[in-house]
Amino acid sequence: MASALDEIGKGNDRLAMTDEQIKIARRRLILGITNVGFWVVVAVSGLIWLSIFPSQPMGVSRVLMVLVSVLAIQSLFDFVGGRILMPTGGLSAVPFLCLWGRGFFTHSLLLCGVGSLHFWSFTLFKSFCPSVGIGVALLFLLRRFVLRFVAGTCAKPLKLEGSSCWSFCAADPSFTGGVVGLGRNAMILVPELWRKELGSDQMQSLIQRRLWAIAKNLPARALACLVVWNLVGCETGSVIFEMPSRSVETAMLLQCCWMTFWTFLGLLVLPSLSRTAVLGADQAVAANGGSAGDWIRRFPNLTGEDGSSRTVLQRVFYPIPSAAERLSQLHAGGRLRVLGDLARTNLFLSLATLTILGRCVHCNVGRPELWIVPPAD
Repeated sequence: MASALDEIGKGNDRLAMTDEQIKIARRRLILGITNVGFWVVVAVSGLIWLSIFPSQPMGVSRVLMVLVSVLAIQSLFDFVGGRILMPTGGLSAVPFLCLWGRGFFTHSLLLCGVGSLHFWSFTLFKSFCPSVGIGVALLFLLRRFVLRFVAGTCAKPLKLEGSSCWSFCAADPSFTGGVVGLGRNAMILVPELWRKELGSDQMQSLIQRRLWAIAKNLPARALACLVVWNLVGCETGSVIFEMPSRSVETAMLLQCCWMTFWTFLGLLVLPSLSRTAVLGADQAVAANGGSAGDWIRRFPNLTGEDGSSRTVLQRVFYPIPSAAERLSQLHAGGRLRVLGDLARTNLFLSLATLTILGRCVHCNVGRPELWIVPPAD
């Protein structure tokens, strides 16, 4: 580990996080923990209340009132995360409000669509599992179109380092892009800003790692795992709280509260399962002669995030390992069991379970483009 830290120090200043980035990253972590913790407490309180008073009438108007209240409260957290605690390069007031407004409208519309799907699923089957499975799959497949509505701009095809990619002009300085879609339809999204900032070797490393993810079919692996994860959570809640015997309105509120708690468990468990996807990509680039070390050193400066020196925080809150850990594992032997980017992919897909917890974590609170495509790589 010491040699890895030494190797980080060999880069010039532009390859390391600035003091300002480190300070903001710490404050954002506190904000994310507070935001997530608040909704988990609310969800658990809701589960207790609905369990103690199972016959409490829950009409459609009351459900809508709960939805409006949730969105209004979350907007306050969004303002702090998207306007006050933003890395250098954040938007001024009017552009931020325009971007956040589109994101808020799109995200709320998706939530209403998911709610309608849940309503008919429960009405027809007395179960939310069909709507969860369909919702997760649809959100995954339509993610690039949702991103287009949120950002108000289209991805443009281009050739980078001999590979077919799509350039996306995102307003958020920490937008990383990633792999969107499955199989032959998978797209490599590259931030337009990075095309100007990255050297040829670094851009080649970025493309290589994403081509490796496509070749290993990691998006499909992640989708399969997350469908199972969310269906297991949905069925578990249905059994514990005897949802089939409830009215549809009460069952939907129970589903919202329970899946918020289940998604919280995912925030604790899934990051450890996702880290091997990052380490595997690093090793693949290095094995192909790419400048993996240079990319690893540069990445924290681009995103304003570099894990934590505390092991517990690193394992729980950071699916992307710190630069020091990545460098120490770069040439490590042994075969990695790679399931894909489960943690941050589920941040968006968890919306299909009637929870907004995916947009509350520290990396993307108040940043609409990152609600759809959280930071990766």
